[in-house]
Amino acid sequence: IIDNNKQFWQYCKTTTPVQGLSAATCVALVLHIYLLCETYLLQTNHKTAMIKRKGCIDFCLLGVFLYLLGSMSFVEAVEFTFDLADGAEDCFYEEIKHNTSAYLEFQVSAGGQLDVDVTLKNPKGDIIYEQQKATFDSHQFVADISGVYQACFSNKFSTFSHKFVYVDFQVGEEPALPGVDEHATVLTQMETSSQSIHKSLNDILDAQTHHRLREAQGRKRAEELNERVMWWSCAETAAVLTIGIIQILVLRNFFTDRKPNQRYSRL
Repeated sequence: IIDNNKQFWQYCKTTTPVQGLSAATCVALVLHIYLLCETYLLQTNHKTAMIKRKGCIDFCLLGVFLYLLGSMSFVEAVEFTFDLADGAEDCFYEEIKHNTSAYLEFQVSAGGQLDVDVTLKNPKGDIIYEQQKATFDSHQFVADISGVYQACFSNKFSTFSHKFVYVDFQVGEEPALPGVDEHATVLTQMETSSQSIHKSLNDILDAQTHHRLREAQGRKRAEELNERVMWWSCAETAAVLTIGIIQILVLRNFFTDRKPNQRYSRL
């Protein structure tokens, strides 16, 4: 049975979804083979069955994991938020192959006037994208040469305010859904619905990301406004207390009886 399982996994590796074998089918067949293993091991003695059962379970789970891992395709993407100090410049590097599409998006979520200088250079040092004092923008391009591309964010024009910058840098096209062949001419209703749901979920993720950025930007402004109102209120309170104390002292001076020697000294 174990030998048949090994042969089955070799067949799984060389079979595409068009040939009628998807990842879900492979998993279902492996579970079926596992049940056959259980039926066979129950007919042996108890100690031997426990040892062989553990080996069978480990082998089946390892096979499922390796197949699912091998069937996955990845797209290089990075999404982060960093603190750009005042008068500083931070650069990020990404290796991109020739004729590979890439997408750069940024947004200043907090700090100063919500502006930053952005420069994108190719491996030769040529500027392929540049923005000055921009709050948010996006740029999509296709790499003309292979090498390391450089994206720099500068805050040198600011002397005392630091910025929080959100960056989304994606390299390569998004892979097709598992089980859907790229060369298929006709898609089933289930595959079409899956692609539509997948696209809608990606749109929802993008909308949620931008909503979080706007929420963070609004919260930062509200906190700054609250801090200004608090300090202004403290200053007004101190001014009112000072004026009140001065008025009390002046009124006390008006109604205080002076001694006779103080009156004659003035005369």
